[in-house]
Amino acid sequence: MNITQLKKDILVITQQPLHVDEILQQICDYLKSAVSYYDWVGFYFTNGDKKELILKQFAGKPTEHTIIPFGKGICGQVALSNQNFVVQDVTEQDNYISCGFDVKSEIVVPIFKKGVNIGQIDIDSHHIAPFVTEDEELLEYVCEQVAKLNI
Repeated sequence: MNITQLKKDILVITQQPLHVDEILQQICDYLKSAVSYYDWVGFYFTNGDKKELILKQFAGKPTEHTIIPFGKGICGQVALSNQNFVVQDVTEQDNYISCGFDVKSEIVVPIFKKGVNIGQIDIDSHHIAPFVTEDEELLEYVCEQVAKLNI
């Protein structure tokens, strides 16, 4: 993983004069294609005043989990904890929402805007234990850039 190049490419994507939905979709498509073990990439955002997340843009197989209550699954836990959550083997998590038999691991990083958790990026992998420190660093950078958009 060339994290320096990935960050540069993300910056270019986020600075395009496009609608935010198009930018988010480009980020999903880019990350899925650029990182071999990112098999599903998506953005969930808080759904107004409701204590739930709603799926926006994603790249990968469609999921039935388009709305996730706070506290449910890895994404729902991040909505409450405001902290990154790396799951190297989803079978070891009691509060895991299965998105398919082929998902083996997941990483979720929150997006903060003016100190408020407004959503998150969610990555699923078909490999056990693929995530390293650089993944968190990259995804935190992505979230920082997304937070600068007009969301």
